[in-house]
Amino acid sequence: RDLIKIPTVTMIFRSASSSISASTAALLFSRSSLTALTFHLPVLKVATMPQTAQSSSLFSSNDDAAQSPSSSTLIPRDKLLSNVMHAALRGSETIASLSDAARNGSIQFKEEGDARSALTAADTAAQRIIVSSLLGACPALNIIGEEDESVEVDHDSRRDLRDDLVEGYEWTAPPSGACGEEPPMELDVSRVVVYVDPLDGTREFVEGRLDNVQSLIGVCYDGRPVMGSVGLPFPTNKESATEVVFGMAGRGIGKMRINNDEGAAGIDKCPSPDLKWHCDGDEIRVSSGDSSVVVPAVDLAERIFEAEGGVSRQIAGATGNKLWKVLCGETTLSLLHDKTSLWDTAAPTALLEAVGGRITDYFGEPLVYDPEGEVRNRLCVVASAPGAGGLHDRMVDAMRGDEATVKRLKSS
Repeated sequence: RDLIKIPTVTMIFRSASSSISASTAALLFSRSSLTALTFHLPVLKVATMPQTAQSSSLFSSNDDAAQSPSSSTLIPRDKLLSNVMHAALRGSETIASLSDAARNGSIQFKEEGDARSALTAADTAAQRIIVSSLLGACPALNIIGEEDESVEVDHDSRRDLRDDLVEGYEWTAPPSGACGEEPPMELDVSRVVVYVDPLDGTREFVEGRLDNVQSLIGVCYDGRPVMGSVGLPFPTNKESATEVVFGMAGRGIGKMRINNDEGAAGIDKCPSPDLKWHCDGDEIRVSSGDSSVVVPAVDLAERIFEAEGGVSRQIAGATGNKLWKVLCGETTLSLLHDKTSLWDTAAPTALLEAVGGRITDYFGEPLVYDPEGEVRNRLCVVASAPGAGGLHDRMVDAMRGDEATVKRLKSS
């Protein structure tokens, strides 16, 4: 580790484990008002980014792993995704079954006075089932869940998970093909981290806005979201008990549901969400929550895109729901505050990037998935629909040079 001393900050450069990227650090400490930006952390960890000129793959081969083959555990990629899909369905079933009791029962708040920090019995029950079932299928998995710092198996909550849900599946992808590099057919479990948000949108759940609620499971490999499942406990299709939308880098997205026909509990394929590609001249729709933290960023977007007729503002609840609207093309850009966490963004990132969308921080850098680092997305989140990459670049370029944005991030 090379230590580089900068006034008030010590930066540690190391590969595949960071809180922000090296290029963002260079920006933060380069010139003008950015030189004043500091973080309330004793150490700022900065990662060296992979150089594509030196390697044709974002993933190192299993042969290059630090541990010997005898000490590593391999899991088939498609089996893991199938397990994650089924776990999201199991969690969604739990949320739906506990809906009335959980919303009318005792509600706790992780942060006093913050409705977004609500916690119900459905959150904890769904996490127990998701985590216990995944660890039952693969005990070596490293799982980071929102509702527990220590994640263990509860045998009473464990459910069997299917291994075969993606066999022969016909993926949905843009006309140009799926985006991103497909992960290896077999994954070294020591390089896999699974992020679980059992009930994303608890505030919306408590307030009865059930169509905003999701169950999110994202799979990272070598620090990059490559697969994920978004469980829908309250789908618009009333013929389904629950639905799951899933995705994989290099393959695309798909959708399945648990059917209710004649009491059957089978899992069926169903049509994937329609993919809408943003084109020049299309209306620019910008979504955010109702937090005062993010409103100035939406104001900035309105000024940036004034020549295109300005923007249409949308207010949406829950991180997963906001990013879902971006994936479906209902939203062009989504601006999220600095209170989201990696379990909120891992699964949506895998799906959105698989169909050509983008998710970065406010400075345009990829979100950093370090299991030993901070889980909070401290530099906020920008997401753009497929085809809106140019708008994404203009947005983050403007925020890099906006002193008010930098000041807000400094104080967060």
